[in-house]
Order: sequence, then structure tokens, then C-alpha cells
Amino acid sequence: MVKSTEVSQREALPIIGTRSDRFEAVAGGLVAAIVTIGYVLIARELGTSTMRIEALALWSSLACVWLARTENIWTMPYGILSVILLGWYLLDIDLVGQGWLQYVYYVPIQFAGWWAWARGGPGRTELEVTRMGARGWSVLIPSMLLAWAGFALLFDAIYEDPAYLIWDSSIVASSIAAQTLMTLKKRESWWLWTLPVNVSSIGLFVRTETWAFVFLYCVFLLNSCWGWRQWSRAERSSGRVG
Repeated sequence: MVKSTEVSQREALPIIGTRSDRFEAVAGGLVAAIVTIGYVLIARELGTSTMRIEALALWSSLACVWLARTENIWTMPYGILSVILLGWYLLDIDLVGQGWLQYVYYVPIQFAGWWAWARGGPGRTELEVTRMGARGWSVLIPSMLLAWAGFALLFDAIYEDPAYLIWDSSIVASSIAAQTLMTLKKRESWWLWTLPVNVSSIGLFVRTETWAFVFLYCVFLLNSCWGWRQWSRAERSSGRVG
């Protein structure tokens, strides 16, 4: 349920969401659990075992992105759990860029987003979906390119022969940009999630034969397309550019 009422400004949102938010969060968690169990069983039949941490990361990530699409505040608690588990697993398979991204950036930004979505609007009201203007793009694109180069140099200096350094670093930079825009509820966040993050990540995880995450990012890709549509509708109802 997208909370896109035809008013110019929303009211303050409880930090744990409304009753309908909490109901949707439980339902989303159950659906994500069913999908995760289905994946684990199918993977087992195909001779691919799934580690417990993979399964938990898959479950919490699916619930997180599903709730983000509907602007549900509970995307943040699910997201905090998800990034902790993902970071642990990604570091274990030597994708250092995306692994450290979870701990250094995603954990604090999830807490910041939790507050912003509930109190980041005018007068500490619920934040509305808006779109970026030309000034935002003029800052975003150079920042992403600089971050890409900076992360590649950093990880190359810290680690000996990190796997897929340039590719991994591009996803790190794009993910930071996408999550920042999502925290600010900019509809363009879904465009970034779709192409430079999800499509690219699918290719990387196919390359590393990390099939749980191939499946996860395919679901993310479908959800990001759906999220773009819903947030575009919500932005049109507010009619704001920022």
C-alpha cells in the first residue's frame, strides 16, 4: 500500500510505523520466508547447498526491498539485519568492496533513513517522494565516478589481488548513490538500483557462481522496476522537485 494521499504534506509517522505498516511488515517477512525456503529446497535438489547465513541474508533482504517499494518504515529494521548478514558473507567470499560497504555505509544509513522517513518532511512530518532536479544530477554523476575510482584505489591498496576489483568497486559506488537517494526518497534511486546495481550485480554473482545472490538480485531487479513505477506515482501526487 503506497501512502500517497492527495494532500500537500503528510503527518508525522510513528517511528515503528502505523498498524498497517506493522501488519505489512509481518506479511512481507512471511512471504520472504516462503520464497527463501523454496529457493533453499530447489538449490538442494540441484546439488547446491545454501549456508545458513546465506539463507538468513536472502530472507531479510527480500523483505527489506519489498517494503521499500511501498515506503514502509519497516524496510529499515529488515535492512539493518540484512546488511549485517550480507557483509559477513561477502567478506567471506572475498568480495571485499561489497562486504565492507555493508558495515561502513549501509548500517549507519539504514538508521539515518529510519529517522528520515518518519521525521524528514517539513515540520518533522513523514518524508514524501520527490524527484531530483538538474542540480542534483550535476552533483550525483561526478560523485559516483570519483567514488568508483576512490574505492578501486582503496581496496587495491588494502587487499592483495581482490577479486573483480573494478567491477566490484563500480557496484559499491552505485549502491552508495542509490541508497543515499532512497534515504532522501528520491524516485531516481530506483533507476540506480535497476541498472548499475542490480543488473551489474547479477553478472558479477554469476561470474563468482554465488547462486543464492544471483537469485536474490534477480528478485531485486524485478522489485526495482516495480518500485520505480510506484514511487513515480507517489511523486506525481506530491508534484515536488528537490
